Amino acid sequence: MKKYRKVLTVLLLVTFLALVTTGCGGDGSSDTTVKVGVILPLTGSEAMFGEMEKNSFEMAYEELKAAGKTTVGGKEIKLMYEDDQGKQDVARSATEKLVNQDKVAMLSGGYSSACTNVIAGSAQNANVPFLIVTGSSDDITKQGWNYVFRGTAAPASKYTGAFWDMMEKVVDPQSVAIIFENTDFGTSSSKGFRTECQKRGINIVFDQAYEHGAIDFKPMLANLRSTNPDMIFATSYVMDASMIVKQMKELDFNTKLFVGNGAGYTMPEFYQNAGAASDFVASTSLWVPNVTWPGAKDYFEKYKQKFGKEPDYHGAQAYATMYVIADALGRATDLTNAGIQKALKQADIQTIMGPIKFEDWDGFTNQNKPNTYVVQWSKGKLEVIWPEDVKSASYVYPVPKWSER
Repeated sequence: MKKYRKVLTVLLLVTFLALVTTGCGGDGSSDTTVKVGVILPLTGSEAMFGEMEKNSFEMAYEELKAAGKTTVGGKEIKLMYEDDQGKQDVARSATEKLVNQDKVAMLSGGYSSACTNVIAGSAQNANVPFLIVTGSSDDITKQGWNYVFRGTAAPASKYTGAFWDMMEKVVDPQSVAIIFENTDFGTSSSKGFRTECQKRGINIVFDQAYEHGAIDFKPMLANLRSTNPDMIFATSYVMDASMIVKQMKELDFNTKLFVGNGAGYTMPEFYQNAGAASDFVASTSLWVPNVTWPGAKDYFEKYKQKFGKEPDYHGAQAYATMYVIADALGRATDLTNAGIQKALKQADIQTIMGPIKFEDWDGFTNQNKPNTYVVQWSKGKLEVIWPEDVKSASYVYPVPKWSER
């Protein structure tokens, strides 16, 4: 019995020392670190986005560390990455691991709207602050969730601010066609665009969802061509986007303007996969490297030099988000969930994505008001065409027919 008691005493002592060493409070910090969980698609069909965003997180972290801004109350901010593989069930498991096992102080990341929604719901239930990077479905910040914040990402229905200004002053379409992937992002984007068209009296002659990841879009495009729209508005991720415009070229399907709603239509991989079919394709965008926000061009050039490829607005979102995280943790009066939530709510910071403030407006909660742009591809380069005061090239409208290029 004495021997048993001695062994039990030793085990209890070892357990106690382990808890002291690793930290056992609910504030997401140990004696030496403040843990921030970042959930991104690092493998799977969305990995190119996750890779760009992780690279950008790391770039910002290195800069902040060099400036002495990754130390909070004597503790170092520690980024802990989890791969959601672009799958909702994996995103849920990753969130639960980071919250319950790793005891993170806050969460960030979220690429696809579907995965972001899952992370947001889990974070809200656990009262853990979650700062979204990309997930844009309107519903995510329309549920009154007070622990969920969206700063660098616009609600999907709000991607088109600059676009509608251009429509009024340049395009003035009488008829439009809407095609969109059957995801949260695609559905939310098309709903916002559809409502705006109806408000403006624009005739919608075609309105169809398609299966994300499809290979043959020609039957849909053939039906669409028969409606002869002035303009096509499309919401697609990068591989779908590339296939759609390539197959339009193969069908010799001409329209005055093809506009993507951000996402895949702004990625370098869009041009790499679509080739010449990408020329004159326009898109909404949340960021371009020649915006006037301080540091935007530097980020773009440094990323290109370090990783050998150009980032788009997805990378800029992650880069700016890391700065918002460091700012909030640095200002928090304590590293409890409530303390970090309060610091985020009071954020007012200038980033390469513009100013970030979390406000309640138009039914959104903790949602920053976005800046938007219209871009257009020209010989493999993505040019800013609207607003005119920041344009890098003049718009081409109507676009030339395939046979005339």
